[in-house]
Amino acid sequence: MTRSMLALVTVTAFCALAEDAPAAAAEGPKPKLLVLPFAALSGDVPQRTGLKAQGMLTTEFKSADAFVLLEVKKAAGADAAADALTAARASVEKAKELRGKKKFRLADEALQQALGSYRAAATALPEVGELVDTYALASAVAYNTGRDDDGVKFLAQALALAPDRELPLAQSSALFSRVVADARKQLKDGAKGTLLLESSPSNAPVTLDGLALGTTPLSVTNVPAGLHVWSARLPTGEAVGGVIDVAGNKTTTVKGASSSKDPESRLLVSLAQNRIDAEALAAAKEQAKAAEAEFVVFGALSKDGKGLALDTFLFAASTGEIRRLPRAQFDAELLSAGMEFYNVAGELSKKGDKVGEAVRVPSSLSTSPLVAAGPKVAEAKYGVVPGKEGALEALDEPAKDAAPVDGTRKPAEPKRRAPLKKQ
Repeated sequence: MTRSMLALVTVTAFCALAEDAPAAAAEGPKPKLLVLPFAALSGDVPQRTGLKAQGMLTTEFKSADAFVLLEVKKAAGADAAADALTAARASVEKAKELRGKKKFRLADEALQQALGSYRAAATALPEVGELVDTYALASAVAYNTGRDDDGVKFLAQALALAPDRELPLAQSSALFSRVVADARKQLKDGAKGTLLLESSPSNAPVTLDGLALGTTPLSVTNVPAGLHVWSARLPTGEAVGGVIDVAGNKTTTVKGASSSKDPESRLLVSLAQNRIDAEALAAAKEQAKAAEAEFVVFGALSKDGKGLALDTFLFAASTGEIRRLPRAQFDAELLSAGMEFYNVAGELSKKGDKVGEAVRVPSSLSTSPLVAAGPKVAEAKYGVVPGKEGALEALDEPAKDAAPVDGTRKPAEPKRRAPLKKQ
């Protein structure tokens, strides 16, 4: 081969390498992607559906193999409610021991401590039966010390929490049994109140005195006058709740709100209220920075006829933009959602931060008229689970899986609550 021919081959090879170089450089490392749980925009979309949708979409991104999938786990905080429940139970045991020794004043002090702890333990209380029994015990101790007015007050409170539940202490004394019967009749004949349960964000599954009655906002009628235990599970995953005093012939309102400061929770709060605002944008930026993600995918599910609609969005850290992907529709059980998630993953894999359309802030997630109108106040009757009749009567049936006071057995699921345990 002549020198000129060798030079020509060398130049040709160099040009070929130069042409290939940009393609190789373009491949580079895969961008990092974080997929967040999808919010529910209406009470008829269970919160677990958002988690299932997140998992299905994440699976499609894994199959596309165009991103490094990230997973951010929230740090577990201290469970103050569980600690309060433990303290309450310890105080009750102490009170029982002191009453057995006829140290009624000390027993009363222990019971007041227990009742205070139960207030702080509302979200951890597996059933109201143990709280009912604590009020009944406080009533008995009050009668033991001649404080009949306090005895009546504590007994009325026990019955307000569970109007048809038998009190174990009533079986220990014929006199106390008659007092209980009279108090129960007075409670049932007395004026009832209405409790309006709200939350921010809304669409939170809520329980009242241990019964799952629906999602917020919820108006519960025919509520016996007195203290009642409520709890709700917010779309952020937080449990909120407490003890509320309901008055007869009046409407009492209680509202639970998210207190989480982490960016994922703050973003979910905005999404669950059908809005992408400045707070949502700031939270998306913080989440991307904290996870070291180049892309964050989020969105919300809403009812669409008999099925569901998914509005999906992408936050691109490099541009600071939020972009809307085409709306997806599928059945309520997500059986037909696989292809829709496949299309979402494919579009994003191909187009990156150019996918979909840029969103102006503030904006709504869903433009559906039903979603835009906001959540409607649902109605429920105290003690009756929607779709089931005679819930209160069931409280007198033998319990098979209700959690005992010592916590040795797992509590029943809220939607399948077992009758309160007799002791």
